[in-house]
Amino acid sequence: MLSEKIALIIGASRGIGAGIARELAAQDAHVILAARTLDEADGPRFGPNGPKIPGSLNKQVFAIRSAGGKASAHPVDLLDHYSIKQLIDCVSRDHGKVDLLVNCAMGFPGRYSGSILDHHDSHWNAMMEVGVRGKYLAIHEVAKIMVPQKVGLIVNISAGASKINYYHPLFRMAMAAVDRLTEATAFDLKDTGVSCLSIWPRWVRTEWMLMANDNSDLGIEVSETDLGESDSPEFTGRAIAHLAADPKVKARSGEIIPVVALAHEYGFDDLDGTRPPMDEFTQDWSGRLKQLRAITTR
Repeated sequence: MLSEKIALIIGASRGIGAGIARELAAQDAHVILAARTLDEADGPRFGPNGPKIPGSLNKQVFAIRSAGGKASAHPVDLLDHYSIKQLIDCVSRDHGKVDLLVNCAMGFPGRYSGSILDHHDSHWNAMMEVGVRGKYLAIHEVAKIMVPQKVGLIVNISAGASKINYYHPLFRMAMAAVDRLTEATAFDLKDTGVSCLSIWPRWVRTEWMLMANDNSDLGIEVSETDLGESDSPEFTGRAIAHLAADPKVKARSGEIIPVVALAHEYGFDDLDGTRPPMDEFTQDWSGRLKQLRAITTR
């Protein structure tokens, strides 16, 4: 679906971002994977003293190329505006364009549970500086490339926590900010040919989710039910591939959409051939988000 497309995925060393990169490459896009962790040895830990979380840019690029895909890696520090600018400029210079930006990076705070009574400065840096400011600056820089092209798609990975009270309050705040960033970007770029959307994955079988399921001492509760109802990281990539291939995607700019709703709309399945049902959450929030969109764009 994405032949000749240049796709930049920020936050692609592991987790959802890595799955998105693998799937976009499988759809024949040339993917540029960006993140902080170039080599596995430099990866973060699960909490300050916990085990290392597997995944790196080099590992993902090797996997994509081994499967016949086109991929390259570019380390980036999302706390450094100049590093982000260098990344965007490098992709544009090397490939002549940027068709798709996927903003997936979110700093890992060690735990997602907690309340307003539970705070550490690392939580703020992970969620707000990396997860929000980093996305904002990436959009700021890539818009300078996409607007002259008169075409481009920006997809922000968000979550239902932007509207619903689960996980740490900073995670909720960050997701709400990301969705608002999507709406603001869509409004500001509405006449340029550049589109911006947020999508909400549900439970995804990321490395940290699998680790938490294996070891309850890590501080995140992941049950067998959660694992059984989870999706592969590539499933989110399939949603983005269909959006990027949709000639009418400009009309959707500013939307916030659950990934499962996109699966039923476009008719794609997960890697195992199954498609999650349109459960009560997806149906309810798909409708609410459309209503909010209608109100705010009057």
